[in-house]
Amino acid sequence: MMAEPLPFADIAAPSVAATGDGVFTYAVPGELLGRLEPGQLVRVPLRRQLETGVVVRVHDETPAFDLRPVHSVVEPPFVLPAWAMEVAEWMAATTRCTFYDAVAPFLPPGELHAAEPWIRRVEGRTHESDDLTRSQRILLDLLSTESELSLASARARTGSQLTSVVPALEAMGLLERFNRPVDRIPSERTERFVRVHSVDPDVAGRSEKQRLALDRLRQRLRLARGADAGIFRYQDLLEDDGIELATLRALEKKGALELLDLPVSIFEKEVAPSRPPLLSKAQATAWNGIERLLTSGSSRPVLVHGVTGSGKTELYLRAVAWCLRNELGAIVLVPEIALATQVVRRFEERFPGKVAVIHSELGEVDRYSTWTAIARGDRPIVVGPRSALFAPLPELGVIVIDEEQDSAYKQDSPPKYQAIRLAHKIAQARNGALLLGSATPSVESYYAAAARAFTLVSLPDRIGFSPGGIDAEHRERGLAMPEVDIVDMRHEVKSTGASLISTPLQGLIGTALDRAEQSIVLLNRRGMSTIVICRNCTRSVDCPHCDIPLVYHQDLQRLLCHRCGFGMRPIQKCPECDGPLDYFGAGTQRIEAELSRLYPGARVMRVDRDSIRRLGGYDATIRRIQRGDVDIVVGTQIVAKGLDFPRVTAVGVVQADSALYLPDFRSAERTFQLLTQVAGRAGRRSTTGQVVVQTYTPRHYAIQAAARHDYLAFYEREIEFRAQQRYPPFSRLIRLSMRDRSDEKCREDGETLAVEIDGVIRANGFDADVFGPAPAFVAKIRDLYQWQIIVRGGIKGFTELVETIPLRSPWSIDVDPQSLL
Repeated sequence: MMAEPLPFADIAAPSVAATGDGVFTYAVPGELLGRLEPGQLVRVPLRRQLETGVVVRVHDETPAFDLRPVHSVVEPPFVLPAWAMEVAEWMAATTRCTFYDAVAPFLPPGELHAAEPWIRRVEGRTHESDDLTRSQRILLDLLSTESELSLASARARTGSQLTSVVPALEAMGLLERFNRPVDRIPSERTERFVRVHSVDPDVAGRSEKQRLALDRLRQRLRLARGADAGIFRYQDLLEDDGIELATLRALEKKGALELLDLPVSIFEKEVAPSRPPLLSKAQATAWNGIERLLTSGSSRPVLVHGVTGSGKTELYLRAVAWCLRNELGAIVLVPEIALATQVVRRFEERFPGKVAVIHSELGEVDRYSTWTAIARGDRPIVVGPRSALFAPLPELGVIVIDEEQDSAYKQDSPPKYQAIRLAHKIAQARNGALLLGSATPSVESYYAAAARAFTLVSLPDRIGFSPGGIDAEHRERGLAMPEVDIVDMRHEVKSTGASLISTPLQGLIGTALDRAEQSIVLLNRRGMSTIVICRNCTRSVDCPHCDIPLVYHQDLQRLLCHRCGFGMRPIQKCPECDGPLDYFGAGTQRIEAELSRLYPGARVMRVDRDSIRRLGGYDATIRRIQRGDVDIVVGTQIVAKGLDFPRVTAVGVVQADSALYLPDFRSAERTFQLLTQVAGRAGRRSTTGQVVVQTYTPRHYAIQAAARHDYLAFYEREIEFRAQQRYPPFSRLIRLSMRDRSDEKCREDGETLAVEIDGVIRANGFDADVFGPAPAFVAKIRDLYQWQIIVRGGIKGFTELVETIPLRSPWSIDVDPQSLL
């Protein structure tokens, strides 16, 4: 006996207050009874709009209030899989976002399921013409001939925005507005081709251009092969042969050829395939352990801790190959796609025709084409930043997270998920494995490995690469880590007066130049001068909209705010006391200028956010370095992560302690990670790698451990500090923040909320503490004051604490914040 159709549906919809769950109950109309299921996209009335929503559940629990009916099912119908709904529910609860915010990343990108406003006359209602304005009469006359019109069409036909006309006619009862659903799916990407029917020169007549075009087409036909030998890309004909579109159109009219707009795949690019290299002994041991876990179906995350250049990526490639052999898909996360071009290339070369790359630069059509190719199973390997976690692979075997310690894996807008936690949840929901890799794992991940919550795989040595081939025995030799020299800049300034480039660093770069080798100089700060200070009153020249100093950019001749983008011309007198100004500190521009002065014959290139676009983009910049077109690279952390430059043997770090004393408990960890990562760029193909680290705090344990490439030494000191202060991993944090034009309002509202939170903690017996409210490290951004409250909770019961904590607008919540600044 069939069950009765369920008459009610709980539906998650957008456009609701961020502090609620955004789930509403609707009646299921007769025509939709039995047709709705969890995960289905539908349209529902919300306020005065039709919104796209997702069915959370259908049921027969009669509410104690009147219900509006579900309007319709979107076309084409779409239903999210059960695992996606499970993950979305978990994400909504653990990040305190709305259910729709949590489920939206799983939806097809680029599809538009909206509602357009339409208008029509109300039947049987009339009004004296004298009481109407001219614009009102024109619109009613138009609706007399047209039964109904879209509001956009009515505006176009009347030549008016109808801003006051429509509401006035509605108030008179002469006109009514309604919404009509619109479903749009991105069309296929097309490209123009030419199909040749005849190259008879007589067709050209007296036209010299047509005769030359036919002659070129004849040559191409002679060389062409295959079933599509008579079809050519128009762009090739234009660029290579100079054949213009007007000439082709003229020949088309004469029947000599045909112009076609054909769909093209975004994946059509030639990639030379590569074969797997022999594994080193350490890699083989590591891979055997990973393969056993993959085969067993274990959901325990694997942490691959390997020094820079130890061959972690090859283990990722082997794990993905295992998935393909077992007809499973794989997701490979990289911190930022622009910083991982080499990793992407290795996957495309190893698995040609199998890889889909997701990134923010894809246009709407390409995003949709990529998504559908993944959903069909045509591209079982997905590489991309954190958003690749939502890829609709039919089957999942493994999720790989490269550089797992990177802060880019934290989403800073709803849903504010942490990618490693989300990946673990997805892997559990889909019976997949999770593989994390880093030369400098996050303290939290390594602690989990030490506690056996993660499986630890170690690669302690670098791998030697042979110029004779990937299978040469020389590969097994191994390479030493680069030598690191710490320069105490306190002594350097006193003895030599060099405050930017120390004598040891000058000597190292000079030696590399003599050997025709490359150098990298890291300073994680853009601009020419980092601060402008008055000699008299000692005040800095700050952004008028934010609570931070302006930075001088010489190439732009501007003082710029790195928070809001405010800019102004350089000034010479203090705006407060009219005193003289000094431009202190250094950014990448000043280091670039100093190196160009010290080494006038060297090719110096600056690589930071300001210069990338001028250099032709990140890919073009990396290729220039790889080709050897550059001798010295000056850059921010962009040049520190995951790059493999065979010619780089020298690395210098300027102001290594610049972030060490920021008021954030991860400051030492970030410093250690950055120094270790950038040092790892040196000597990846030779034994001559050397690093100079310039610092004013040479004895700090983070700098000492980085100089020795000793992660365990850093970890032991850092975990002791974390335990004493009860910071993660011994607790978890919640950051609540508020911005307002009134500093006093932030303080008062924060004090009230802090008392409420403390009351909830006490009433429920949570193991938690409340700190604040207090101004944020950057106390003002874009003319808005910024205050925060920090809640530190114990690991046990933390999920319940997140779900229970009071929250109201305009306060926002960030669970497991990546930074407290």
